[in-house]
Amino acid sequence: MPARRPAPHPTLADLVSARELDLTCVVGHEWLSRAVTWVHVAEVTDPSPWLTRGVLLLTTGLVERTPESLDELFRRLRDHGVAGVGFGVGLTVQEIPDAWLVAAAAHGVPLLRVPLDIPYIAIAEHVSARIAESQLSQVQRLLDVQQRLAATTGEALDAEALETLAAELDAAVVRHDRSGEPVAVGTGLGEGELDAIAGELSRHAASGRRSSSVSLGSRFVHIASTAGGPIAVTRMRRYTPLEQGMIGSIALFIGGERDTEAGELMAVSFRERVLADALSGRLDDEARLFELLLGSSPRCTVVHLAPSPDPEVRSAKDPAAGLLLKAHLANAWSGAELTVVPLLCTFGSEFVVVLAGADQRDVQPVVERFLGNETGNLASWRAGISRTGPAGALPRLRTEAARAHRGTRDRGAVTLSYDDLTRREAWGAAIDAAQPAPVFAEWRRRLDLLDPGRAERARAALRAYLAVNGAIERAAGRLGVHRQTLRSRLDAAERDLDVRVDAPTDRALLWLALESGALGTDAEPSGA
Repeated sequence: MPARRPAPHPTLADLVSARELDLTCVVGHEWLSRAVTWVHVAEVTDPSPWLTRGVLLLTTGLVERTPESLDELFRRLRDHGVAGVGFGVGLTVQEIPDAWLVAAAAHGVPLLRVPLDIPYIAIAEHVSARIAESQLSQVQRLLDVQQRLAATTGEALDAEALETLAAELDAAVVRHDRSGEPVAVGTGLGEGELDAIAGELSRHAASGRRSSSVSLGSRFVHIASTAGGPIAVTRMRRYTPLEQGMIGSIALFIGGERDTEAGELMAVSFRERVLADALSGRLDDEARLFELLLGSSPRCTVVHLAPSPDPEVRSAKDPAAGLLLKAHLANAWSGAELTVVPLLCTFGSEFVVVLAGADQRDVQPVVERFLGNETGNLASWRAGISRTGPAGALPRLRTEAARAHRGTRDRGAVTLSYDDLTRREAWGAAIDAAQPAPVFAEWRRRLDLLDPGRAERARAALRAYLAVNGAIERAAGRLGVHRQTLRSRLDAAERDLDVRVDAPTDRALLWLALESGALGTDAEPSGA
């Protein structure tokens, strides 16, 4: 059985041992094993409503507090499950007041001393980097697991898949055996817990769903269907999107008869799932993650397939469009010396296909033929093709492909490459200050009608969010605000501008508008 893996978050002990942070634990050495999920800065009377389990709260003690109010504060922090409190000295006081030490010890909340020369953003970036590193390591392990399972056949496959899930997620995996009795692999479950999870398995099987999540007391249970019946993976902490994707992907290997080729297709499916999570912002989009997902190919090209951007052209939605294009591209390279495996990501009615190792000059004619031969729904669809670039630059290439797709409206083309778009200066006229694009002008008009402070917050929130391709926690860190605050500001911006930041086309246009200055200039990011 593979060795169990550590939790995906750094602990307080990790932060204290980081020399560059120079943190000192003054209360709660015995609790430094607590995981830190995020960092939040607050100077309010009661920050607890904005805190979630595992958060490290940073403060300078700016708010004056009595011993009684401090006792109530730390009681609330304990009840919300915060990892600890970091107190910045040297600004309002030279050392942490004794009343803080007493309250922290009374309620079992670790208290860290933060020197004046250590900016809070450095602590947040350290935590974010550690989480990203752990995430990258986990992706590497999961890809290795996929490849190993893809090459495994016979009765050993199911056992290895279940043991892998249990070990990798530090969880118990429950399924019904051939006699209908529930059996568990991994960490121990009580008889009552096993029976309760067995009941959830039966309800899931009757529902016909592919996956579902439930809470049983303090346990979190994620259920996925397999060819031989559903499996339930349970532990005492929530599952990340990556871990949920892992469960669903490995479930495909369990309980069915297949050959090695089918196993390889399942492994590709997992890469596509992780890739979609990274491009949509549910995972940190570090360059190393994309390099890992694209394997040995250092360069790639991106195709953006969607209905025509021209409102005068009627384009019906087609859920199968992405799969059809993927199959066409795979077939085009099936006899080539270089093996190209298209990776498909679906975002609503828009599709992104990533071709590792393929050159844009070879991709565009293939896509052109695909759409040119269509006579049904896809006859009015259009495609944009990015430049060929490094795998680590995949978010930028995706934006290029989306812009090129948008440019097909003005060029009257079925496909358009980003190179052609820029060479013909199709966007140059659109973003010229004297002739702003109509949608940009409308967004600017809406912003000008807002209170200046609200407009500035909207621009800053959108810029921070789009600059990291939708990675909400990293964007919040750039602004120095909590992720819930950033979500609230993005929701307000969506309403004010009538856009959707999760729509690839809107995201590409918003970024272009911000970069060109068409929406005005925003002030320096501020947590205010």
